[in-house]
Amino acid sequence: MADPYVLEDGARIAVIGGGPSGSFFSIFALRMAKMAGKRISLTIYEPKDFTKDGPAGCNRCGGIISELLVQTLAVEGITLPESVVQRGIDSYNLHTDHGSVFIPTPAHEKTIATVYRGGGPKGGTGIKKESFDNFLLSLAVSEGAEHKQVKIERIEYKNQRPVLYSEERMIDEPDLVAGAIGVKSRTSRLFEDMGFGYKAPETITAAIMEIELESKTIAEHFGNAVHLFLLPMREVKFAAMIPKGTYVTLCMLGENLDQNSLNAFIAHNVVQKVLPESLHYTPGCRCLPKMNVKAAEVPFTDRAVLFGDAGSSRLFKDGIGAAYIMGKAAAKTALFYGVSREHFRKDYYPVYRSLIIDNWFGKVLFKTTDVFKQHKALTKGMLAVIQQEQQEPGNPGRLSSILWDMFTGNERYKNIFLRAVNVPLFAHLVKHIPGALLRRDA
Repeated sequence: MADPYVLEDGARIAVIGGGPSGSFFSIFALRMAKMAGKRISLTIYEPKDFTKDGPAGCNRCGGIISELLVQTLAVEGITLPESVVQRGIDSYNLHTDHGSVFIPTPAHEKTIATVYRGGGPKGGTGIKKESFDNFLLSLAVSEGAEHKQVKIERIEYKNQRPVLYSEERMIDEPDLVAGAIGVKSRTSRLFEDMGFGYKAPETITAAIMEIELESKTIAEHFGNAVHLFLLPMREVKFAAMIPKGTYVTLCMLGENLDQNSLNAFIAHNVVQKVLPESLHYTPGCRCLPKMNVKAAEVPFTDRAVLFGDAGSSRLFKDGIGAAYIMGKAAAKTALFYGVSREHFRKDYYPVYRSLIIDNWFGKVLFKTTDVFKQHKALTKGMLAVIQQEQQEPGNPGRLSSILWDMFTGNERYKNIFLRAVNVPLFAHLVKHIPGALLRRDA
């Protein structure tokens, strides 16, 4: 007897959410269906227009795509067009209360990409502002997906299939509903109310602000570097200034952030030294988005699966990379194995759990940076080691590469942790602390 949970010719898939996770899932589901010789119908329900500037088209994200993801997408045949990439990043400038240090990419290439998740800040200037999210959604449509700008307001089970409603009208009865809904509480209730045990992920509040500057000022003052800040501000874990076309995106991660947190950060003396003198800037869009810090419980059941920020994502960094990993894993399970709870438990959940485990190591690493930024001796010792690594030809740059991979999202946290638990590196750090303390702050 045929398995009723195996997708056959004519199967229908509904994807709720057209951001990166929804688009990645759709792209790979349609490609895998062709590989398996199956004809499926896939509809993406996304009411937002990603070509619009301001909040109407934005998905509230700093917009950095890691080296690893840029390269991985190229292997998948997905090359980011020049109109999407706002700037290629080749270095980080790390700023602390006790000095700054320059960390170039270990690959010595401009392979990190900065992008806008929507059409850019409201009323923004500049000519190259194509949305990354719109690029991916359009790619999914070119693969065969149908995009409907419809808001799904309720999902019920009827005849052992999910039924989708909008404005109290039944609009779809798919064989599989895929949730790429992010972490918005109202949308999460769509799946929580289905009653299979899904519970939205735990979140914290981040803060993002666009700072409008002349493109010449950005090129001369920020160049192709992201400016990263580790400051002893209790509510701020770390912050980054990301150069783009005619804007610098300020992205702050921490706990219970608000507009006062943004103002206090901008006023900090270290930040003021980084910004151009006599800076006259126009604050563009500002938002306080929610960020996934703990994976959702029970992310699947028969004919329903959730992924991306709605499920399991990477802690603090590389959410787009996690969307790629989980969207592809969900698509592989659905198309090659089946769409029952047991199929997802066996073939999807191991990938889901791997991000959870990796985030455990990430929490240890970020707690370590919290300790470092609060103590002058540790901060100055760290800066001294990095400076020596950058100045000595042939130096393997262990600490530099650890920080690079940690803050760019270019490597799994577990791998970074294993490289950090290094006795010679620790001894080298301790050796530099006394001399660093005797030197005046740079």
